[in-house]
Amino acid sequence: GPGVIVTLSDSKKDANSVLNPSTLLVHDVDILGVVNELKNAGAEAISINGQRIIQTTAITCEGNVIKINGQKVSSPFTIKAIGSQGLLYGSLTMIGGYLYILDEAGVIVETTQMDNLTVEKYSGVINYKYVKNEK
Repeated sequence: GPGVIVTLSDSKKDANSVLNPSTLLVHDVDILGVVNELKNAGAEAISINGQRIIQTTAITCEGNVIKINGQKVSSPFTIKAIGSQGLLYGSLTMIGGYLYILDEAGVIVETTQMDNLTVEKYSGVINYKYVKNEK
């Protein structure tokens, strides 16, 4: 369906050119911030580097690796979201928004609107503790 693709890449700037070189890298909280903006804008399906985001998805930093659904992913991060192109793109690109802040910090940010986007399906197993199937 229609949607957007956001690509986040670590900066190519010299680490010695800034006070805090950590700001030049994409972190787990940066990805989570973008995912939250997409959800708030009404995204119906989201994936990151092929990992489908579901209600139990964890996006964590483990040393120098980011894990999504327990799978290691690395920069560049390609985030796909299906939903209203106008709402998704507008919420991501507004001045003062999360992508604006990342771009100002030096992270490489690319945002593209797509008419026919496919988001990967979730390949894991969901084990519910409280939900029960009734016939």
